[in-house]
Amino acid sequence: MNTVWLAFLTGLTTGGISCLAVQGGLLASSVSQTTEAGLIEGSQKKSVSFGVIGMFLGAKLVAHVILGFLLGMLGSTLVLSPMVMGFVQIVAGLFMLATAARIIDLHPIFRYAVITPPRWAYRLLRGISRDESSFAPLALGFFTIFMPCGITQATMLVAVASGSPWLGAGIMGAFVLGTSPVFVLLGTAVLTLLKRKIFTYVASGIVALFALVSISGGVGLTGSFFTIGTLYRAATMSVDELALARQGVVAGVASDGMQQVVMNVRSNGYSADATTLKVGVPVRLRLIADNAQSCARAFTIPGLGISKILPVNGQEEIVFTPQKSGPLTFACSMGMYTGSFNVIP
Repeated sequence: MNTVWLAFLTGLTTGGISCLAVQGGLLASSVSQTTEAGLIEGSQKKSVSFGVIGMFLGAKLVAHVILGFLLGMLGSTLVLSPMVMGFVQIVAGLFMLATAARIIDLHPIFRYAVITPPRWAYRLLRGISRDESSFAPLALGFFTIFMPCGITQATMLVAVASGSPWLGAGIMGAFVLGTSPVFVLLGTAVLTLLKRKIFTYVASGIVALFALVSISGGVGLTGSFFTIGTLYRAATMSVDELALARQGVVAGVASDGMQQVVMNVRSNGYSADATTLKVGVPVRLRLIADNAQSCARAFTIPGLGISKILPVNGQEEIVFTPQKSGPLTFACSMGMYTGSFNVIP
């Protein structure tokens, strides 16, 4: 499932509730200050309240898109190899699993699975919430980046692990959009929902799913074959398909003595015309991108430390030499789309 879509679902369920618990009181105070300062009554007060909430959410969205962009840029700067990226994603996934356990109160120890914002952030936002100017809701929404709830913190780790400024911005933006309906319904509807235990478990399940996707991608980037995608494909193959996969298509050897492989790259993954390589023989891998809009554009071979950013449409070549027999995995920069060559003696 697309990471951005999962971020939206996480915000729509547990993220909205978690952020409301941290930031809801400040927003309510800002709404009260704005409406009382203008001496507004009746139906006009209601419309002004929604206007204040709209400004708050708009500024919050802009701030978190910028934050996601910077976090993704940080991730791309810190990543020295696909394997490092893999370990970052695994850590992010484990943090999210702990967060999911905290939501359902699985054990008291999981209450520590949250980074507490500094006290100065609380004082800053509390002061803004008491401001009677129309600018206050915008400032309050923007500066909520200094008071992230636990789910927001987990999503921030995923943005770093994406290693892409634009994908990081998309992840944080989708998350904030998901949390917005809860803030619009600030009040009784949310409190009624929280009393239902089933909602807590559903919310925790979505966070856990987000975590498993992150961990699976991280495992793929470390060069392991055992990802959710590869295990699912192996489990759903017929006996004949499994036999064909084991045998594979052996790469042809050109007149210059190099093995030749052509791989099509699309938004939903990779497909190669050969899956079996010979150890010790140089390989010329031609990557053909066909409207590749996803992270599949960032092609990696973790075991060899190879990374290549592809155009949306176009071709690139990678030359490498398999040094040992066995599976040689390849993946996108987030480990969402994976595959492998079978290297034989």
